[in-house]
Amino acid sequence: MKRVNTSKTRRFLEVLFVSMLVSTVSFVMPLIWGRCTQRPTDMQDWTNQEKNLVDALVAFRCDPKHEYNEVASLIFTDADTAIKQLFHFREAGADDSSTFSSAALFLFFVPYIALASITYGIAVPSGLFVPSLLSGAAFGRLCGHLLHKLDHTSGTFADSGTYALMGAAAVLGGMARMTISLTVILLEATGDMQYVLPLMLTLMAARFTGNVFNEGLYDIHIKLKNIPFLEPEVPSIAERHEIVAGQVMSAEVKCLRPVERAGVVYDLLRSCSHGTFPIVDTASGGTLYGTASRSMLCTLLQRRAFGPPDVLTEYDACESLGSRRLSPLVQWDTIERAYPRYPTVDTIEVRGADRNSWLDLRPYANTAPYTVNETASIQRTYRLFRTLGLRFLVVVNHHNQVVGIITRKDLLPEAIKDSLLRGRNAHASGNLITGAVSSDDEEEDDDEYDHDGRYEHDDDDHLGVDRFA
Repeated sequence: MKRVNTSKTRRFLEVLFVSMLVSTVSFVMPLIWGRCTQRPTDMQDWTNQEKNLVDALVAFRCDPKHEYNEVASLIFTDADTAIKQLFHFREAGADDSSTFSSAALFLFFVPYIALASITYGIAVPSGLFVPSLLSGAAFGRLCGHLLHKLDHTSGTFADSGTYALMGAAAVLGGMARMTISLTVILLEATGDMQYVLPLMLTLMAARFTGNVFNEGLYDIHIKLKNIPFLEPEVPSIAERHEIVAGQVMSAEVKCLRPVERAGVVYDLLRSCSHGTFPIVDTASGGTLYGTASRSMLCTLLQRRAFGPPDVLTEYDACESLGSRRLSPLVQWDTIERAYPRYPTVDTIEVRGADRNSWLDLRPYANTAPYTVNETASIQRTYRLFRTLGLRFLVVVNHHNQVVGIITRKDLLPEAIKDSLLRGRNAHASGNLITGAVSSDDEEEDDDEYDHDGRYEHDDDDHLGVDRFA
């Protein structure tokens, strides 16, 4: 799948460039405005909160005691303070320049929302919740000013603070495309139930209008980062065609035996980045015994929890081993104590005679993993994967033998379409790789799971999924 700017150097330079751009524009905007506004003087009936907001006004190149710069007061103050100023500052009749004029709001709104959207895409922790509220409040207050000019004789015709609240809801709803949750959040913030209906109508209108043009910004970034996100509904291509799990699964499965040599486990971990490995009994034709996570295998190797080479001549069958333990037992709380910084295979070395030592995986295996038959419909497989929030799904045949594995990436619409075009045989036996590692290991998608089966967020700020769990 296509990647977006995976170079660490480019991402670092991108952050520097955007930071310089934001800083430059933020400094130039008040300079362009270059106008000083008189501070409100008649504040006898103002609340203490409103008076504190007046004290927070920024006197950028103005008399700090009597004047302030409108644009600088929105840019150089904290976002929460600027939002409160837009919500609570009063207007004086037809003259809206007593607080924030229409021109100042327009000059702030256009560059700010553009810079916020650009900043959200770079490789730094950021969000758009508060920037959407601030830019929306400025836009709503601007609309309130325009309506107020239509009938300035009535002071209650268009309250700028109310329109600032509706504008904040509209921009936030258009960005996130949420309705009920945002209505509750904004109602909790205002504490006034009279805004229930206006907020609901505003958020619904913003969502429907935005859906006409494109998806929400969060959905767009999920696709840009190639995160294998499964939508609630089954893809339409899966509904139109008769597709089974065997057609979309990855047949090249890397497996382990219930009792495996330490060198084999080490080489397997070094050769791929999969987060989970099926455990199969090769003596019975690849019958599924369970699964083992990468974090657990690395912990066992690090603690050298394997028995001597002469404890077993060669693996025969799981039933023939009985209940005897072939390697030292590591307690579960010891394995989990390293969470979330499990040991990695790069910090482990297995050399010499240790490579032929036996590692008994039976006490640590998940013997009840979720499985699906290779003849199961893609609709059932998709709903099972989506409902249970799985990271992988082992595909078995009628004899409970492992024939493949399905990850989230295999259930994306593009992957389903690709599998349909290739026309995979749903009943073809999977190519199990046990013990030795295949030389033609699929590495074109070197995205990684992290060491306990979750997606790893690498230094390139790229989230991905390997073809196997």
